[in-house]
Amino acid sequence: MKTRSLVLTVGMAALVVLSGTALGAVTGSPDIDATLVDNTVAPGEETTLDVVLVNSGTVKSGSTNDKLTNEVTTARGLTVSMNTGGAPITVQTNKQAVGTFPEGTTEVPFDISVDEDAKPGKYQIPVRLEYEYTNFISETDGARDESSVSRTIDVTLKVSEQATFDVVDVESNARVDSTGAVAVTVENTGKEAASDASVTLTSRSQDITVGGAEAGSRFVESWDAGEQRTFRYRVGAATNAEPDAYEFGLAVEFDDEDGARQTSPESSVGITVARAQEFTVTDIESDAPIGSSGTYAVTIRNEGPVVANLATVNIVSESSDVTFGRASSANQFIGTWEPGEERTVRVEANVSADARETVYALSATVGYQDPEGDSAASDPIPLGLRPEPEQAFELGDVDASLRAGTDGRIRGTLINTGDRPVRNVVLHWESDHSNLSPQETQYAVGDLAPGESAPVEFGVDVSDSADAGPRQFDFSASYRAPDGERERGDTIEVRATVDPSTDEFTVDTGNTSVQAGQSTTIELTVTNDRDERLTDISAKLFADSPISVSDDEAFIPSLDPGESATIRFGISASGSAMAKSYPVSLDFQYEEPDGDTPISDTYRVPIEVTERGGGGGLPLGTIAVVGLVAVVAIGGYVRFR
Repeated sequence: MKTRSLVLTVGMAALVVLSGTALGAVTGSPDIDATLVDNTVAPGEETTLDVVLVNSGTVKSGSTNDKLTNEVTTARGLTVSMNTGGAPITVQTNKQAVGTFPEGTTEVPFDISVDEDAKPGKYQIPVRLEYEYTNFISETDGARDESSVSRTIDVTLKVSEQATFDVVDVESNARVDSTGAVAVTVENTGKEAASDASVTLTSRSQDITVGGAEAGSRFVESWDAGEQRTFRYRVGAATNAEPDAYEFGLAVEFDDEDGARQTSPESSVGITVARAQEFTVTDIESDAPIGSSGTYAVTIRNEGPVVANLATVNIVSESSDVTFGRASSANQFIGTWEPGEERTVRVEANVSADARETVYALSATVGYQDPEGDSAASDPIPLGLRPEPEQAFELGDVDASLRAGTDGRIRGTLINTGDRPVRNVVLHWESDHSNLSPQETQYAVGDLAPGESAPVEFGVDVSDSADAGPRQFDFSASYRAPDGERERGDTIEVRATVDPSTDEFTVDTGNTSVQAGQSTTIELTVTNDRDERLTDISAKLFADSPISVSDDEAFIPSLDPGESATIRFGISASGSAMAKSYPVSLDFQYEEPDGDTPISDTYRVPIEVTERGGGGGLPLGTIAVVGLVAVVAIGGYVRFR
């Protein structure tokens, strides 16, 4: 809006009629002048005319009593009104009350609008003043006389043909703590064209800048009457600016058609600064356990007010116990991110084995380009990650059948005692015993839900030299982590006892005697001393001179625990054999329930040789000595399978 000034002079003579002399009385009146400094407007213009009133006061007679002289020169109840008087304008301000107006200056503004089709020229505008004042004061008895004034003064208003400019539209992308584009559309509302115009936008706030400074200008070479031009400025708002409308001034400096340099009155422009670009976290999910890795998911919403282009989210850990791979941060590309839209960022988080079940501080920063192409970044958004409890397993219902010199088994139930499901679980044998060897070092379990269990079993070879007694066995369970890597839990310790060695069979002798120089069939009773069923039992008999074996094999289909069977072998004693007991050896090959086919220890069975009936030959004493020498010389036997 433009400002004009008008000076209006009203002189009122106060006539004081006194009977006698005027001595001892003060007389006078207000002496009000009004001036319009700039009375030029343009068609279509909306502006403000400021009526500037100056009261210089007139004292015609009286003493030097300032209080009394001020009273007669003061206008009371002053009101000012303005009418169109036939001019092509509309007065938008009603009568205004000034009130008491002593000697001095005051301004009375009137908003007007000039008709679009107003013809250039001079017009008389009536301004009406109404007030009261004291024109006489007796200094002896204080008597007073009052007067009132009501007067209309015509002032001249000039409608010019030169270019004038009005703001018709404002569009703003300015935001707190950022720089945005502001488009101001200005129309040349005058009757003349303007050339070499400079359009300057000036900020009225220290928190707002135009192009990084207080003001910014745009140039127009030629600007026709009635033509609208749109000017774009870069408006920045400080961090402590408020999301509100801010006042700017816009002025146009130009050359008129006569080549004279003119400056339009400055127009007031309101530009709204939006709130700062904001991103908020709406949800956080994490399944990363202590000592392992998992997925950390953060859902963020673009609260606006603008679209974020080429957006990225950078998540940073503030603790060495939480990392992303081997780094302390993870970055993910989002792309175009509309206001009100939510995006979920998922990263793999690693939690160290030394971490605790507490909330670890993280933060997320959104980097983006605003619609003007400027790079920007949000303030760090605080996040938190509470690790899940460490993945754990238990081995329950442990049952071991271990005996020195035999194949045994350790059985149990593996339980997922953690809070999350695990995939592809494998139980590993971790023990290292010199006399106990696992037949397999891994047992594939599969997937286990929280609280779910599965049976496990390991075959164990126990050597003959293993000492009987308790043993500690160590196991560990591995599983497939969400990132595809295999993770392994803590060591699981169990105890089991190794029993002393025992024979598989008991062999009892039946008819085991033979006459020297004769053949016979011997019978042996075999009993299964194991606590499991044995099948496909093959027996083989071995003998040394003077005993020979003519039928050395026997077969038993199966024996249950404690069950017995009789087997038979054919043997002979040489004619020179002495009458006494001779040892023969016996062993067994059999099949266990798990399919193994071990060979038993060797069993020694006595064979009783009796004297032959009649006939010559060497004396028995000589035969005995020869036989003893032969046994000592051989010193053993060979067992072959």
